[in-house]
Amino acid sequence: MARTDQAPALPAGALEVRNLVFEYPLYQNFAIDRLRAVIGLAVPRLQPNVRRVLNEVSFAVKPGEIVSIVGGNGAGKTSLLRVVSGVVGPSAGTVRVGGRVMALLAMGAGFRPMLTGRENLIYSGLLWGLEKREIEALVPEIGEFSELNDALDQPYFTYSSGMQARLAFSLASRMPADIVILDETLAAGDARFVSKCHGYLKRMHASGKTILFVSHNLGEVARLSSRVIVLEKGGVTFDGDVVEGLKCYEHSLAKSWADVEGMSTEGEGLAHVSVSVAVKDAGGRALDVVEIGQRVVVEMTIASPHELGESFVFLRLNNREGRQFCAYLMPSRWEVLRERSQDRYCYCVDIGAGKTVVAWTLPHWIYGEGRYFWDAYVGPPCESDSPDVSQGRFWRHVGCLATVYGNAYLKGANSVAEMPVESVSVRRPTPPITCDA
Repeated sequence: MARTDQAPALPAGALEVRNLVFEYPLYQNFAIDRLRAVIGLAVPRLQPNVRRVLNEVSFAVKPGEIVSIVGGNGAGKTSLLRVVSGVVGPSAGTVRVGGRVMALLAMGAGFRPMLTGRENLIYSGLLWGLEKREIEALVPEIGEFSELNDALDQPYFTYSSGMQARLAFSLASRMPADIVILDETLAAGDARFVSKCHGYLKRMHASGKTILFVSHNLGEVARLSSRVIVLEKGGVTFDGDVVEGLKCYEHSLAKSWADVEGMSTEGEGLAHVSVSVAVKDAGGRALDVVEIGQRVVVEMTIASPHELGESFVFLRLNNREGRQFCAYLMPSRWEVLRERSQDRYCYCVDIGAGKTVVAWTLPHWIYGEGRYFWDAYVGPPCESDSPDVSQGRFWRHVGCLATVYGNAYLKGANSVAEMPVESVSVRRPTPPITCDA
């Protein structure tokens, strides 16, 4: 079903998407499958195989909203914007828009390398339906905002990626439109210009324009948006509050990371021993995702078919690149298993047959956002000041977790951060008291 703007008419700036499906054909043999696609218009069973990018997507946007669409790579964000802007038609479902749509789906899309910046502005304005005199009247304002007045008469191919981004955003933001669509438009801008663009987007929002944009910069999303839509595998998994939406996206992203198969090095008598690590919250619920500053319990479970007796154990935390963050997480550090003593072997744990659980309570998780892996070690007793780990066994990647910011406003945004303010008070000096004679 094609994209439609028919009655009942929506108010300017409104958008309605209902049961939207978008598919594209998979070409194994380009020539043959292209022929099948043409013949398939008359004989559907001959159509080539397709990949469904958007699956029954539905949402509505009110005039004046700033709606961010977030999701992992391949979630369908750009395809959704392309369908909404009318660049491509949907395979099924409907898209209704109220008013005029201005879409900037790629940095510098439609700009000609051999034309100058000024000529490209006029050319693009004409494509968007403006009169030449109208776009010429906008050129000085665009040049001033983009800070490219001195480069407007230079060929576009001489522009850096940052200059291209500045020119494209400056043009798109000044086109007369009720709905503005931006797809990673500010990704190449420097911090000062990005901050400048944020201010301009807020002024556009204040003027009543509807803004629909995609960004992987979640700090930017948190500061600009009035609403978040989360896409995952072509479907909407969340639509609502900004902070809750970003938490939903980060948690789904972390859970999508595939666990790396554990590896181990053999130690004498430990061939049939297994080790696992779990991170739990204060209530005992297992966590795949930990928020920075959260109170957690790290549990190391050692399953042995026979008694191991006094053993030296510890955990080691590594990031995805193999960088070691916490070298030795050992029992005596938090004095969980026994009181600290003068025994030089006080880092040991008595491991019996069955399951032995060593638990560390961490009052605050301090490591930054990212993905982490646990390595575990069990071996014979050794001196704590110079542990010998050559006689035991390592289990590598026995557990993994992701760390995220609980407060999305704390995330970096490649721009001047806006400090959240709960309230403002002003204390004025008290005028002096004068006494009449």
